[in-house]
Amino acid sequence: MDDTPAWHENPAFWAAFRDFMFPPEKHEEAPAEVDRLLDLADVESGGRVLDVPCGVGRHAVSLAKRGFRVTAVDATEAYLESARAHAEDPGVDVEFVHEDMRTFRRGETFDAVLNLYTSFGYFDDRQDDERTARNFYESLKPGGTLVMSLAGKEVMAREFEERSWEERDGAYILEHREVTDDWSWMNNRWHLVVDGEVRTFTVSHRLYSAYELSELLRDVGFAAVSAYGNLDGDPYDTDAEKLVVVAEK
Repeated sequence: MDDTPAWHENPAFWAAFRDFMFPPEKHEEAPAEVDRLLDLADVESGGRVLDVPCGVGRHAVSLAKRGFRVTAVDATEAYLESARAHAEDPGVDVEFVHEDMRTFRRGETFDAVLNLYTSFGYFDDRQDDERTARNFYESLKPGGTLVMSLAGKEVMAREFEERSWEERDGAYILEHREVTDDWSWMNNRWHLVVDGEVRTFTVSHRLYSAYELSELLRDVGFAAVSAYGNLDGDPYDTDAEKLVVVAEK
């Protein structure tokens, strides 16, 4: 029996690639991204917002600074520790919860739910995606809004590269990508090279088109679903930067 954890459940993966995924410029971009998210979600200041998964707390802390009551959920304890430290500096109050998004549900509590940075479709079993989407739906108050931002299948097909690499502070990350299962699944091999030492992880996730994700959200109960090509609400067309979906309960 293979006891190796799935990549998204492996603390070693998140520790190894943290600096690549969350460099300083990502933190600096968060306030402007939150402004755009709030326009899409149309939630009033003081409302209750769920950020899931929250990562190192970039958006959660920025929301709390604006007066929102924020609950931030993540399955990686080390990232939650960083998020708590990030919240301490400005002295904002954020509820941090260590839990998997497949199980976290708080009935009719939130005015908005945010699922950002391609943090959906991690799971081998598609029913886990449905379960997660249903948790989003059940956690929203009637009239509440879900905003999701991820790499849409159409954008991935347009920009697909089999191999790429990036350097940061003397470390290198090399990626090898493979599309499988009729363009429904992406397998990535991430190689991290630091001081001549190579560490390799397989990072896999389901690919959703705008139509497929919209249908999933309608199936779990969302009444109105719209797709956009960025956080500014531009059309999801051939110029789309990412897939942004706004769903109303």
